[in-house]
Parts: sequence; C-alpha cells; structure tokens
Amino acid sequence: MMTATGAWPDHSSITYNIKALFFHAFTIGLFVTMSMQVIFNLNDFTNLSEILYIMVTVTGYVVKQCALTYKRNVFVNLIQFLKDPLFLSYPDELDHYMFETVKKSTLIANVYRFSIAFCIVLFTVYPILENKPLPFPFPYDLGNYRYFMYAFQIISVGVCAWNNCTIDTLTTSLMGIAAAQLDILYEKLIVIRKESQENDDVPYCEKSEEDILLKLRQCVEHHNAIIHLVESIEDIFTVGLLAQFTCSIIVICNTVFYIILMWTINSQFVMLLDYLIILMLQLFMYCWYGNEIILKSVKIGEACYKFNWCDSGTPVRQTLFIIMERSKRPLTITTVKLSTLSLSAYKSILQWSYSCLALLLKMEQQRKN
Repeated sequence: MMTATGAWPDHSSITYNIKALFFHAFTIGLFVTMSMQVIFNLNDFTNLSEILYIMVTVTGYVVKQCALTYKRNVFVNLIQFLKDPLFLSYPDELDHYMFETVKKSTLIANVYRFSIAFCIVLFTVYPILENKPLPFPFPYDLGNYRYFMYAFQIISVGVCAWNNCTIDTLTTSLMGIAAAQLDILYEKLIVIRKESQENDDVPYCEKSEEDILLKLRQCVEHHNAIIHLVESIEDIFTVGLLAQFTCSIIVICNTVFYIILMWTINSQFVMLLDYLIILMLQLFMYCWYGNEIILKSVKIGEACYKFNWCDSGTPVRQTLFIIMERSKRPLTITTVKLSTLSLSAYKSILQWSYSCLALLLKMEQQRKN
C-alpha cells in the first residue's frame, strides 16, 4: 500500500522517487495552507480549533514519515531479519499463534481503513451540505480558484490519511509479530519441560540431557532474536510514536472541544465524531500491542519456573537461569524513553486530554463573559 504513494522506504529508483516527491508535495502544500490559517487566527482559539484538529494530525504524520525515511536502512534490515530461521523454525502446531496474529491485525487494519475512508467521504461531502466554500478554512478569497483549492485539500488529506494509516498498521503489525513470537517461545519452553518429564521412572539426568540442553539453547537464541526485533521496532518508530502521543493529546482535546462548541447534529458533526473514533482507535492499537509485548515477555520467565529444577543438570539450570534473568525486565516499546506503550499510557493520554479540554472550556466561558 505504501508503494502506491512512494512512502515505502525500500525503493530508490528514479521513477519511484519522483512519484514519492509528487505525493509528498500534496502533504507539504496542505501543511503550508493550514499554517497560513493558523497564523491568521492565532488570537482566536474558537476559529483556530476549526483547523487545528486536522493540522496537528498532518504534523504528526509528517514526523512519522520523516522518521521512517531517516531509519530506512534499519527498517530494511528489520524486514530481512524477520526471514531468519529463528522466527520460522517452530512446530506446525504452534503456527496458529502467527495465524491468529495476522488475522487479528488484518481485521483491525480493515476496520481502521474503513473508518478513515468514511471520514474522507464526509470531508468531501459536508462542505456542500453545509454551504461551506472549502473542507478546511483558508484565510483568503480564492474567487474562481475555489474549486481548485477544494480538490487540492481533499486529495492532500486523502494522501496524508492513506500514508498515515499504512504507517500505523505497519507498526502495529510488527509489534503483533513480536508478541506472537513470544507466545511461540513460551509454548516451546512448555513443550521442552513436558518432554523432560515424560518418564518419571528414569532419573532426569539420564533422559537425553544433551537434547534438552540443545533445545534450551535454541530458545535462548530465539529469545535474543525477539529482543533484537523489539529493540529494532522501537529504534525505527520511537520518534514517530512520541509525535503520535503528543498529537493525540492535542487532537482529541481539540476535536471534542470543537464538537461541544458546534453541538448541532449535521454532516460536520458526524464527520468530527467519526474522526474522534479514528483517533481513539489509532491510539488504542499502539497501546494495546505494546501492552501485549509487556505481558507476554514476562510469561517467558514463568515458563522457566515450571521446570523440574531439582532433577536438572547444571548446564540446564544455567541456561534456564539466563532466560529467567533476562525476562525479569519486560520488553517494552517507548516514545524516546519518555513513555511506554501500554494500556496505562492510553489511560494517561485520555486523562491529559480531558484536563486540557476542561481548561479550554473554562477559557471559552471566561471569554464569553
């Protein structure tokens, strides 16, 4: 999907770069025209809120796209790393973890894309229904060029929404793969434990100790590979995630504020409500997948605790100890080490948005009085 607009970083042909520049020009143009409106209404927050909710989102997308482009080499290496046999060599009975992850990610992505597509349609239609000249305010009279600006704004916001959506689903899909790999590693450890206790009549040290040790060492390698995968995801997307969190606080607050100000059931109200749902879903996807990685990384140590330590040889104990010690520190994806992607972070962002909204409503009430 990202190759359609030149946003996929694993291409460098002249034709592809020209296509990327063409579509990026729409994003830059939209950002510039919105900046003009912001400067024009800098002292009037009521009018400013009419453009701020979409401009901040565009700004967040620009930061995410720039960060992904800057880390293109790391991203390409990550895609190649996912083909490592450590991620592919697991029993067929464990394949359902990856299948469920792909199925779940596809479902969430489709709901997310449908919501965005519906919002773009509303962006296109509501100015006509509400007798507005443009989807987004512009400080100057365009005369006969109004229709050109109308088309430009719709195409530009469509390009931004398309690319932003693909970056979001790309990031969360990679996080989902990491979570699925942790599930697979957990089950591999459980299977090894069961194999080591199949025959209770034979002392543990005589039951293929070397075979158990070999499988555990493969689990250590798998665990290290997952750790590297999570660290690479964070390295590539951490700046974009910081932009996403910051923009979410501002945009959720501003969108709700604008909805309260207009409070009239019309096409624009429906559009803003759909836009708010998209923002909440977008933020929830990141936080939920981040929370899954945290919880499943802790379970790896729990699987090691279930081994029969008393009858295990020293090499097996040492290998289990290595896995347990590493799993004491949960795997996390952060926003430049300032915040961790988790459901707690989701709750905190909503609380911040509510606090900012309460402040804006108080300021608006004082302005009217």
